[in-house]
Amino acid sequence: MKQEEHKRRKRRVSPLKKILIVLGFAILVFAISATPFFNVKKFTVDGGQYYSEEEILVMGNCKTGRNIFWGSNLKDIETRLLKDSYIESVKIKRKLPDIVQISVKERTQVAAVMYGNNYVVVDDSGLVLRKTEVEPQVTLVQGLTISKIEVGVPIEVEEKVKLRQTLELINTANSHDMYFTKVVMTKAGVNAYVLENLICQGSPQNIMEALKNESVQKVVASLFEKNIERGVIKISGGEYISFNPSVE
Repeated sequence: MKQEEHKRRKRRVSPLKKILIVLGFAILVFAISATPFFNVKKFTVDGGQYYSEEEILVMGNCKTGRNIFWGSNLKDIETRLLKDSYIESVKIKRKLPDIVQISVKERTQVAAVMYGNNYVVVDDSGLVLRKTEVEPQVTLVQGLTISKIEVGVPIEVEEKVKLRQTLELINTANSHDMYFTKVVMTKAGVNAYVLENLICQGSPQNIMEALKNESVQKVVASLFEKNIERGVIKISGGEYISFNPSVE
């Protein structure tokens, strides 16, 4: 019994010794991690479409040569990137020993509205991405009564429901191989322009239904085969579509 008790006492480690062991290990880890071996040599970027890799690195103030653990300022990079209206989310990972990987999710510009002499570019939720004097390569939306525009927040209009429906219509068209150059809101519905004088006319819901079952695409393709680029394609619901060659 005395021998067993003596062995247990011998195996016990004092609290102070435990603290010293942990502290020593922590110092060793810090010393190793602070060596130039863990200095950032490269940043990689994925997910960017509107912005190039170089632009994202500049926006984030990403600099090599800093320690990947203690000096790479990853939180600061994330904060800087999220200030831009096009950047929806950011994920940053360390890839030891010397690479930082930045993954961004961008908002997609879907449409633009005129406001004075400027084009206001918005995403599919109506969030304002930017203002520009140069006409962007997106669908132009007309017929809105704008009350407030601020980059980084949703556009404020009187016709909230119509705007939501119109943006959904544009998204549906883009995802079903159809591009409208312009969508004009009317009391009866919308006029969606395939070309300057070739118009799809109907409610947003009916046009979306016709896009999803590809009725509109077939009609437009048939007209193009006949070199017809002028007229009104009236969409009344389901697969009921009529064509009138005259444009008012």
